[in-house]
Amino acid sequence: MLGGDASFGRRVAVHEYPKRDKPYVEDLGRATRRIHLVGFLVENSLVYGGGSVIAQRDAMVAAAESAGKGTLVHPTLGELQVSIPDGGLVVSERWDTGRYFELGFSFIESGDRIFPSVAQSGQSLLGSLADALDLSAALDFVGRMTESINLGLGIVQGVISMGDAIVAQVVSTAAGFQVIIGQASRDATSLANLASLLTGNFGRYTQANVSSAFAAARTSSGSTGPTIASLTAKGAQDRQAVATASDALSAAASGIDSSTVSAFPIAAQALLQTLQSSIANPGDALRLLGGLAGYVPAAVPGSGQTVAGMQVAQDAVSALLRRAAIGALGRSLASFVPSSYDDAAATRETVTEILDAEILIAGDSGDDGSFTALRALRQSVVSYLTEEGANLARLETFTFAAPQPSLVLANRIYQDASRSDQLISQADPVHPAFMPRSFRALAN
Repeated sequence: MLGGDASFGRRVAVHEYPKRDKPYVEDLGRATRRIHLVGFLVENSLVYGGGSVIAQRDAMVAAAESAGKGTLVHPTLGELQVSIPDGGLVVSERWDTGRYFELGFSFIESGDRIFPSVAQSGQSLLGSLADALDLSAALDFVGRMTESINLGLGIVQGVISMGDAIVAQVVSTAAGFQVIIGQASRDATSLANLASLLTGNFGRYTQANVSSAFAAARTSSGSTGPTIASLTAKGAQDRQAVATASDALSAAASGIDSSTVSAFPIAAQALLQTLQSSIANPGDALRLLGGLAGYVPAAVPGSGQTVAGMQVAQDAVSALLRRAAIGALGRSLASFVPSSYDDAAATRETVTEILDAEILIAGDSGDDGSFTALRALRQSVVSYLTEEGANLARLETFTFAAPQPSLVLANRIYQDASRSDQLISQADPVHPAFMPRSFRALAN
């Protein structure tokens, strides 16, 4: 080899602005590394041999014209994966140099071909992160109930070892939560809510709390579907399933000790998952599970080591129950389809407020596993709802001179009279023939 050179740097885009002396230079990543070498071939070299110089040249040309990248052993840069572009090998020969060829190489450092990776869908990711939260919350609960702790008057080998007072506090805390669970179950399985599952056009009074595209899917699903009788039976079955799971939680609470403490998180999370499966409407799931995620029982009155242990147990149980509700809420979001950009943004704000509150509690309590799982779930919720709402229409305020029928307004706004039911659900008029003069509806 006679010599060589190489070029390095960064790819940049220079942005120049009027009346501004210094441009803004945008970094676009590392520049392509280009390496230039100059060498020679001689016939029957005493250093490297090689034989016929014509054969050596032909071998070099064949190597340069081979498909794909190859390995270059550079004298100072070491071993590199490179490709030779068009015109990257220049062979010089002259009559006065005899059996000697001079070679000029241009190499481009070559990377691997990277295909798009398979990404997990937002729905399945939410479910996976909710499962991870359940596992972390269960481990944190067992740890807080069994680890050694200083309650002020001495070291206790886990509050669970303090006996009946701790068991009674666990039962009491769980019972307060079960009361709210029962109310949520009756709300979710009421006939007014279940009627939103009916197919056909039954007006706005069967929409319940369906603020998403769930309503559109219901009305377009055809003439066959559930009936009032089947929905009534389903509601009764779901309430019974929640009651059975609630009894299992009561049994786990009353029988909790150092050997059975891990059974309590399983029962608590099973209860929330049973409740979640009984809630048909995504809007109701967000409302009901969001309320459960804010459960904070009153502080234990009194002082002393026993009371301190009871407070630790109460905090551990309430944190586990809240996080089980948040896990169920995350799974429910996977089936939530916002009807507008505003719907997605409002839901995102509501859910992140719930998550932020629990993240703060987990951080202050030292529940590192739950803290990390909650942060990951929050990030996924924000990403999912942002993507879902990105291509949806915004809500816009429409104002008219006088009340008009919903059919007329749907045709006037969207040139589609079939969207009158959508306007009715958004404007909530006294009567569809007399829509409000001003209301908010989808912009397009």
